[in-house]
Amino acid sequence: MVSEPPTLRGPMSTLSWPADGPMEIHSHSTVSDGTYEPERMAELMAEKGVAHWALTDHDTTGGLERARVACARVGVSFISGIEISAQSEGKSIHVLGYGFDPEEPNLASYAEKMEVARHERMAEMVERVRGLGLEVTLDDVMAQSIQGNVGRPHLARALHARGLVDTPQEAFDRWLRADGPGYVPMAYLSVDDALELIAGAGGMVILAHPGRYTTMVDHLDRWREAGLFALEVRHPSHDLATERRLVDVAQKHDLSMSASNDWHGSLPDDIERLGRVNFSPAWRDAFFERLSQTAWAESQGWR
Repeated sequence: MVSEPPTLRGPMSTLSWPADGPMEIHSHSTVSDGTYEPERMAELMAEKGVAHWALTDHDTTGGLERARVACARVGVSFISGIEISAQSEGKSIHVLGYGFDPEEPNLASYAEKMEVARHERMAEMVERVRGLGLEVTLDDVMAQSIQGNVGRPHLARALHARGLVDTPQEAFDRWLRADGPGYVPMAYLSVDDALELIAGAGGMVILAHPGRYTTMVDHLDRWREAGLFALEVRHPSHDLATERRLVDVAQKHDLSMSASNDWHGSLPDDIERLGRVNFSPAWRDAFFERLSQTAWAESQGWR
């Protein structure tokens, strides 16, 4: 049964305080590397009883207004989000931002620059894989991205559509992994700069899927002082041992915790997984308490 929708209030605020109900706060649409457009995602959230949803497309805010309008129509509370590709010690680290002003000039400028940079990188990656004898074009890749904010998943899908691999994952395993012959690195922001960017737009920050990182622990205290709020300790890529380790790390460094499906809509059971994230009440309360302190939340009358 779908729960009663939250109170809708203001142009960007779509929830009342206190907040309850199932949450999906890490998800991707066709504006980056997801399978569904923002409007359809909002409908799916409503169908599966999700009360609070954040769209966190990679390095872009391009789908947020579409998602907000759709959420207002179907009665799902919407939270502005983004997943910024950053790095530390040469290693990739993803930073989730929430509750920011999507129109803040520095953040908007970052999103525009990243779209151009991703396109230039993809052109070079296409040339590299073509040099390996794979007949794929940049147009093939762009056809996999409705918004044009392209990444490796779009190239993998293009190779699959061409029949050059049995699955997109095979393309990653053979050519597109970080040390693969088709890979081209990007000059991403440092985590410190990503924190500053989100804080400057009035948002809060969570470190995405930290179980993947080997270089973060020595920096956590500094990042917390710069605005890092929580670690995403519960994630599909984390086994139980990893989750327990991350709980200990979060507690040691005085950080809160969160959970997600990291939803892309590309797996056979993805739709059925919506609304089933095990987000503990303590984590939920801390999340919304911190969210209520953002400039975005303040502008909507939360405090």
